[in-house]
Amino acid sequence: MQQQPYRRTPAKKRHSILRLEWVRLLLFYILPFVVINLLIFFLVTTKPSYEVKIANTNDYRTTDVTFTITSFMPLRSVTITLDGEPLDLTQIGRRSYRSTVTRNGVLEIHMENFNHMAITGYEVIDVLDNELPDVTSYTLTEHELTLWLSDTQSGIDYEGLSAVTGDGRVVQPLSVDKNAGTAVFEIDTTGLTVTVKDLSGNEYQPVFSLTEVIQEADNTATHPAGQ
Repeated sequence: MQQQPYRRTPAKKRHSILRLEWVRLLLFYILPFVVINLLIFFLVTTKPSYEVKIANTNDYRTTDVTFTITSFMPLRSVTITLDGEPLDLTQIGRRSYRSTVTRNGVLEIHMENFNHMAITGYEVIDVLDNELPDVTSYTLTEHELTLWLSDTQSGIDYEGLSAVTGDGRVVQPLSVDKNAGTAVFEIDTTGLTVTVKDLSGNEYQPVFSLTEVIQEADNTATHPAGQ
């Protein structure tokens, strides 16, 4: 039997075969291995994320806080508090929530993913009125105390004006003029502690005494605020 002569595979063809083997190795072994391990690493180490928007206020009494979950991983838990108290949230979208806040404070957001990765963040709310109302000036006679009131943010709560005499008697103003920003009280010989509130609940309690006024020759005195 005649032996067939040995034929070498051409170099170009050998290179093509080797290149094809490398492509197969890359596509079916190396890349899947890398992708799977990257996916596992991503799933194990990914932390939750969020976005908080604090709106401006028109009345200095309330503001809207919008909370949006920006991560797509399933969550185990979400806790949002304002100065340690749970925030009342209303869902406004698939992953968005809103709350109306009536006081300044610090929001604490704690989120935990299904993989137990967690974050805690803080947001400061400082757009609401936390300034005390002011008595810009007053006049004091033997019978009446007239106050000029001011509050540059939420405004004076004229319905909440009251005073207490030195012996504990509660008195209401004789008259109130919201346009002029004044309130008139009947003065008492024991003194008068006036309670002035703004519409945000901030409270100022100046004390007035009639002692020096009685000694005045004309029974009238005018003073700057600050007593």
